[in-house]
Amino acid sequence: MQISTRRLRLSFLVVLSSFLLQQELKAQRGNHELGGWYMYFFDTDFGASNFGITGDVQHRSFNIAGDFQQFILRAGLSYKITNSTLRAVVGYSYFNTGTFGPSNAQLREDRFYQDLIWTNRFFEGRIALLHRIRIEERLIEDQDFRSRYRYFLNAKVPLNTKTIGPKTFFTYVAGEFFVNGQQDIGDGQTVSLYDRTWLFGGLGYQIKKGLRAEAAYMREITNTQTKGQLILSLFHTF
Repeated sequence: MQISTRRLRLSFLVVLSSFLLQQELKAQRGNHELGGWYMYFFDTDFGASNFGITGDVQHRSFNIAGDFQQFILRAGLSYKITNSTLRAVVGYSYFNTGTFGPSNAQLREDRFYQDLIWTNRFFEGRIALLHRIRIEERLIEDQDFRSRYRYFLNAKVPLNTKTIGPKTFFTYVAGEFFVNGQQDIGDGQTVSLYDRTWLFGGLGYQIKKGLRAEAAYMREITNTQTKGQLILSLFHTF
């Protein structure tokens, strides 16, 4: 069955518009403060080897810029599995987390993680899917050891070309689901099995091979609230 590029893009934009409308309706019942997350991702291989380094630096604010939420440094060793799109990553992350409002209290977290990442393409490469399963081991100040399990799915569609390449505008939707490994976290504190969901809708531009920029709206959903985030990202492969 043949599906035209124009119809495919229109369908994807309808899905994206529907998503953004639903998130706006949720925003009316949730936290009205729009957060700002600013992120740089990097990825490089060791020459012709299957091994490489990947990581990111992030600054997050409870509002657009003025109320510090979190600073993240993350790096991992990656391995591309031969004759497949699979890639495995093992790494470490440093988190410094602030407190909402006027308080300057901060909390340190050291986090180890393992990723399994793979991609698919459909409709002659017009839709690109990226999947990621992540397992985390979390060492948080004044808490017992914690683990968490995450699944991320991202779908991209080019807007001005048939497939994503240099000088391509694209749109995307994505989601990530989080589940806690433990509910008792020490000193009588507990968390629910379900942790949170992130839902994204946005636009991007492939500046050149190995460099792209993205802007998105993300809705974070927990058991206690929903909150909107402005997401600005730069992805660099070298």
